[in-house]
Amino acid sequence: MSDGRATWFVDGSYLYNVWRNLHRADRLDYLLLRRHLEDRFRVEIKDAYYFNSVPELQTESSHAFHEALTYPPPIGPGLRVKLYWLQKREMYWPSSWGGGPIVHPDTGQQFELTQQKAVDVGLAFHLMRSHEHQQWRTLLLAAGDGDFHEVIQHLVEYRDVAVILIGSMDSISRELRPYAQAVVELDRIAEAVARQVR
Repeated sequence: MSDGRATWFVDGSYLYNVWRNLHRADRLDYLLLRRHLEDRFRVEIKDAYYFNSVPELQTESSHAFHEALTYPPPIGPGLRVKLYWLQKREMYWPSSWGGGPIVHPDTGQQFELTQQKAVDVGLAFHLMRSHEHQQWRTLLLAAGDGDFHEVIQHLVEYRDVAVILIGSMDSISRELRPYAQAVVELDRIAEAVARQVR
């Protein structure tokens, strides 16, 4: 498939949601996933990045999780963690529906929309910078957002990069699918990459 040089990029929120939708009691083990990817595709991951957004004040468990991701193999998955911010925005009805705040019918509390900010831009930026520096031939991408379409198209068509998508077929956008040489579906490898909850 390639000369063995690979990079691994993870959209943390995306991978978390794919795993959660499997309705498993255990957790995804990122070190086991890294080993699975390297063995299956006969590559050596040179760069590995994890992107997510967090509240301004992280919980202790969230901080410990992100810290554990940074431990290098063979102790941990060796991911470079890039954390961005969450933005909250109060929700309002469209003006055609009368405008005004959207509130809970019992409590009167206004609903808020929470969105992650800058994660996609950060992932795309570091992806291109990593390729420019490392010149890897295989991209292992745990993301499904069609916003990455232009970057992925460029890497496949102009840089001869083999793209392997990780997630689930129903959550990977149709804009990304045509550029993938393979899709690693988490439900098919769940037993191999799961860490039992104690």
